[in-house]
Amino acid sequence: MAKEYAEQLFLQEKPTLALLAIWSFQKTYASVITKEINSTFAHTTKILSKMEEHGLVKFTMEGRVKYVELTDSGFKVVEALKNLIIALEGELPEGMEQAEAGTNDDPRSNRNDVLPDKKQDQDIYEKIKRLNDTIVSIYNELVTSGADTETVIRRLGPFKRDLKKIENTMREYQDIEDVTLEYFIETKDLLESLINH
Repeated sequence: MAKEYAEQLFLQEKPTLALLAIWSFQKTYASVITKEINSTFAHTTKILSKMEEHGLVKFTMEGRVKYVELTDSGFKVVEALKNLIIALEGELPEGMEQAEAGTNDDPRSNRNDVLPDKKQDQDIYEKIKRLNDTIVSIYNELVTSGADTETVIRRLGPFKRDLKKIENTMREYQDIEDVTLEYFIETKDLLESLINH
């Protein structure tokens, strides 16, 4: 029954939109998702609870604020959903596009994509990559929609906190590989440049 429900969950519009909205914001509140998917708060919390049961999202408390964000499995489902949308419609809807690698608009186009050797570095590198991809995607969406500077700062500013968490994780290890450290610095510089653009 659980497997059937997982399939039913993502064959409905609101859960799919909710997952994509969480991906877009990276870390947000249920009330923001409610507004994004044009739903009721009760229905949204029910959807998010089912997603949590399936290991797609996790909730964290910071002070009295309850955040929701994707798990690694949630990111995989978002990628699958985006591929499904592309297969059905030929392209992603406006605002969901990822920057194409190698284009002048892509701040990561100069990366050599040499991956780290050690498992701990690979995990950190993947977190940096997801964060970098999300930052670029949201920035492209904001530029396409003609967002003002204040909106750009409001949407991208919270990613500084995520970079700080990654930085703290890297400090726990004695010997982070250069490729991971360089990618972290690139992503941090990218975020600063986009916010201060």
